[in-house]
Formats: sequence, C-alpha cells, structure tokens
Amino acid sequence: LGCLNNKKAVVSTQSTGAPKDGEFDYREMILRDYNKFITADANGDQFLSVDEMASFVHPEEFHHTRDLALQESMNDLDRNKDGFITVEEYIEDIIADEDDVRVNQPEWIEMERRTFLSHRDLNKDGKVDLKELKEWMHPGGNAPALVEAKHLILLSDKDKDGQLTPAEILDNFKVFVGSQATDFGRMLHNEL
Repeated sequence: LGCLNNKKAVVSTQSTGAPKDGEFDYREMILRDYNKFITADANGDQFLSVDEMASFVHPEEFHHTRDLALQESMNDLDRNKDGFITVEEYIEDIIADEDDVRVNQPEWIEMERRTFLSHRDLNKDGKVDLKELKEWMHPGGNAPALVEAKHLILLSDKDKDGQLTPAEILDNFKVFVGSQATDFGRMLHNEL
C-alpha cells in the first residue's frame, strides 16, 4: 500500500455496524490484515516495500512477522479460544472440507490423531500451546515450506519410498489442496 495519484490509502476504524443477514462480516479480516500490515512495515513508514509486501503475504517466512503468523494460526485452530489446540480442534480443522473423501475414513482420522499426540503435543498434556505450535510450524528452525513438504510426503507417499510419483500426487490431490500450512484450499475457494 502507499500512494495512488498522491492520495494516501486510509484504513478507518469506524464501523458501519454489523452486517445484514446473509452478508459476510469483513471486520475481523480487515483488523487482521491491518495488524499484519503494521507488523510487516518493518521501518514504520506506513508503506510496504517489495520485501515488506512479501512478509505481509507470507508472514511465516520472515523473522519480523513470524510471531504474528504463529498467533494467527493459533487463533484459527483454537476454536474454543482457550489458548490451546486440542486433538478435537486439530481433527475438526483437517476435516473441515466436507468434500474430502478422507472425512469418512476412520483409519486416516486415527492416523492424524496419533500424529497430533506423538508429534504435535510435545509435553503430552493433551493439547498444543503456543510454544508447541511454534515447534510444529518451525521445527528446529526449519523453513515452513520444508516442514509442509515433509508433511505432504508423509501423507501421500503410499509406497513409503520417500518420493512422490505423479500418480501419488494425483491420488492425493485433496491433501495438497487442503494443506493447512499452505492454506491453498481456502485461498482457492475464496478465489472461486
């Protein structure tokens, strides 16, 4: 954001009231993007450079916006807003796409439940806190893209050879589209 024909872009905090029935409420999304803008604007000049814009679009990839991305993920996954992600909330988020054929596969859901308990809930208290979520999103400081690639291979590699064939990718298309870390499925749905 910046100037357009020498006019500054302005974000108003004034509300026009709650949306009418059937209308989407954009207020939370606008506030979230405003906070992300302020955080991405590393030099505080109220403009986003190319690098700052990249951190706005992919906050999980940049040091100065990573904590915001972490908190946004917690807010998205923590449905009851108690500051933790339970195994139930984790499973609910994964199966939110009713078109996903895995929704009706109890063995797949059980595998995800075991993954949560063995790899996400590090202190074994039955829930994931912000520290555990940080390790989940950035294990050992690894880049989120690498973590997501490993996760996608784990879920899609039927012959367990550590590599994906075109057939394995196509057979697991919904795994890629519904990926939590890339959020591609939601972005695609919003575009349509």
